[in-house]
Amino acid sequence: MEDIDLLWQLQDYSNTLENIKNNLEEIANGNKIGIMGEKLNQSEKRLMELEGRMKKSEDKLNKSNSTLKEYDYQLQIIEKDLYEGNITDLKQLSFLDKEREIVRKEIEGKELEILTQMEELEDLKKEFIEIEEDFNALRKEYTKLVKGYKVLIERFKEKAIKVKKEMDEISLKVDKNLLKRYIQIKNSKGNAVV
Repeated sequence: MEDIDLLWQLQDYSNTLENIKNNLEEIANGNKIGIMGEKLNQSEKRLMELEGRMKKSEDKLNKSNSTLKEYDYQLQIIEKDLYEGNITDLKQLSFLDKEREIVRKEIEGKELEILTQMEELEDLKKEFIEIEEDFNALRKEYTKLVKGYKVLIERFKEKAIKVKKEMDEISLKVDKNLLKRYIQIKNSKGNAVV
């Protein structure tokens, strides 16, 4: 009768070991980590894309500012020529006045363009900050999940080692012929003891 009890324990440990194996496979095939990893990759790509767009926008803004400075310089030269009184020719003064108006319009247009570029850049920066915050939160959650899975895997492995050791000890106590028969039935039907 003692052998039957030992075989019952052996079957119980065998079932526990099978459950551990299934749990480890479930963790290994876990979609949650894969889905989170994919989200992290997509967020990272989006951040890199936004970073590139911000760089282009900043370069464009710097170029526009440089052009605006050139226009301001041209306007100063024209106004200097107009108001210092060195030019007395009416045609020349009229030409400079028209030139001054053209440069002023160019300045106004460039200032509007710069304001638009600044707004676009600000919008890109806001979007970048939002995505970066989401990315950091997701990365933190991903890291926590991976660490949790590692701890869980270690616990399952430790438990599996203990269960395997118990099974080996029980196997030594059971009659060899009975153990062979148990293994044959277990291999063919899955469970040897009902």
